[in-house]
Amino acid sequence: MALHPNLAAIDAALAAASSPLIRDFLTHMRAIHPGDRLPARAAFDPMAIAHLLGHLVLVQVERQSDGGMRFFVRVAGEVVLSAAPVPLMNRYIESSVNLGKVSDDSQPRIIDVRRQVAETGLTQHWRGRLNIPFRFNFADVEYAHCPLAEDGVTVDRILSAFYYHGAPDA
Repeated sequence: MALHPNLAAIDAALAAASSPLIRDFLTHMRAIHPGDRLPARAAFDPMAIAHLLGHLVLVQVERQSDGGMRFFVRVAGEVVLSAAPVPLMNRYIESSVNLGKVSDDSQPRIIDVRRQVAETGLTQHWRGRLNIPFRFNFADVEYAHCPLAEDGVTVDRILSAFYYHGAPDA
């Protein structure tokens, strides 16, 4: 049995993560990951990492007939909701964040990175500044986006953890 390449992606993200919260999330995602396929949503038990719930976002991947994708926010934790200047729950990400006014790579950090996770089935980790309005006055955002797949292959959900470096109660 060959190991799924997402296990190596999680290991790389773990090595790069600076936040203990993000490392806890990635460690848990590695623990529930089957060796040869992606984990299903059912494999994730939120109570196993209850201390992270405020930092998590679960999006549903909706594949469009034209090959595009949309990302529908099913669940967002209190810390993430506190940081967002607009409602997130039960909305599409691209309609929740005003991406039309950004001139840097913030849109790829929000939409395209999820598309990359959905297309490749590989975890993505990043830390840096986003040029979009947030309620927190913090230096950096750190996140990890992890793929979930009911059939073990086709990504249908993405579970993410966010840490706002320098934010109150981060």
